[in-house]
Amino acid sequence: MKKVLKTLLYIIGFPALVALVAYNSLTIYEQGDTYSFWPYVGLILAGVIAIVYTIIFIVTGKNSKKNKGNYNKVKKSVATLVIMSFVLTAGIWLVVDLPFVLPDILETATQGTRKFEQLHEDYNAQAVLHGSLLDDFIKMNVRNGNLSTEERTEEEWLEIGYQSPEVQKLMKQNFVEMDTNGYKTFTSNGPWLNMANDNRLTIPVLVHLLLNEREVNEEVLYYLQADLVPKEIVTDADGDNTFKAPVANEEVETVIHWTILDMQGTPMNIDLSGVIGGLGLPLDTLLPTLSGPLSEILGTVNETLADPALAGAEIYIGLDIRDGGFQIMLSPAAEARGMHGYQNSAWLDSNNLLFAVISIFPARKWLYIWGAVVIFSAVAVAALRLKEYGGKKEKLEEIEEDEPLDTTGMSKYERKVTTAIAERNRMR
Repeated sequence: MKKVLKTLLYIIGFPALVALVAYNSLTIYEQGDTYSFWPYVGLILAGVIAIVYTIIFIVTGKNSKKNKGNYNKVKKSVATLVIMSFVLTAGIWLVVDLPFVLPDILETATQGTRKFEQLHEDYNAQAVLHGSLLDDFIKMNVRNGNLSTEERTEEEWLEIGYQSPEVQKLMKQNFVEMDTNGYKTFTSNGPWLNMANDNRLTIPVLVHLLLNEREVNEEVLYYLQADLVPKEIVTDADGDNTFKAPVANEEVETVIHWTILDMQGTPMNIDLSGVIGGLGLPLDTLLPTLSGPLSEILGTVNETLADPALAGAEIYIGLDIRDGGFQIMLSPAAEARGMHGYQNSAWLDSNNLLFAVISIFPARKWLYIWGAVVIFSAVAVAALRLKEYGGKKEKLEEIEEDEPLDTTGMSKYERKVTTAIAERNRMR
């Protein structure tokens, strides 16, 4: 009966904990299913800890049985089990949570753009986010021809995901070019990139970041099956007739220049409704008439910016005159080229490592929570072993060191034996 009870106590400890980690990591496994073993790092870690605990559980059990009747040795054995149950649950994570371990790994993998608290609060949401980065990357590159649909359909590319050598090569090569000829060109000669943060990207700042001369590395090439040169976008008052005329060149590998909007990965809208309205111009009748000339002007501006003699970088420039408004839309060319903004591209470049880090958080959470149950089960097993194998605790008569030993009337042999027993009791 005691053996069955000890087995049940063992099962509700670490085996149950590993099962909880696996169950609470299902979203991570689903989102990172093409990243080999990386999404399973947390489960593997929990499994290794469980194996270590199992070995300790078995060894301390055998030692307790081997030293049956020796209360002190059995007590040390069961104490080892209880202490290790704490060390292998909450104890180990108190060390991992220190700033120089897990937070530092996360800081390195994301270049400081991902914080420990973000993943701690909702690791499943972060897994969905990082899973969508890969899916969206594949979709963008199927659309622009970088990933051929003659070989596979879009659904097949998505199913293979990161396991595809073509996807890995495309992701790595194009990120290196974006990092070298994009991000680093904004940071090497000054804090230009910071000027675009915290809603400080005004028109003068944008013009400055577009026109400032930046050095690029002509040897670092970008793979692009169809080099899309973006043209203007004009939307009429009804939201129809969006004109978009990209031109496909035959370039396969080329040097790409990037704008600050490409680094952000998001468009910039400039609302001029107030300015036009302040001039008293009849927008409803005037703008449809001017949409054609404005389209040509914006197209000319875009081509001028794309000229290597000026900015050497493309952006989509368009108008949004829906609902009586008047907005100039500036959109990056990164998506047409098959890239996210720089931050998301950097995350995608380290996505396998990030999935490994994300997978640790369910293990961390349940080793903290269920660790209390593991410790409780270890204490209960220890009590059963102590009762079963410990025997009765010896009650020794204590003799004070300064109390003289009375050997009156004893023979020489009796005095030696009595003195030896008293010395042994003192040592205990």
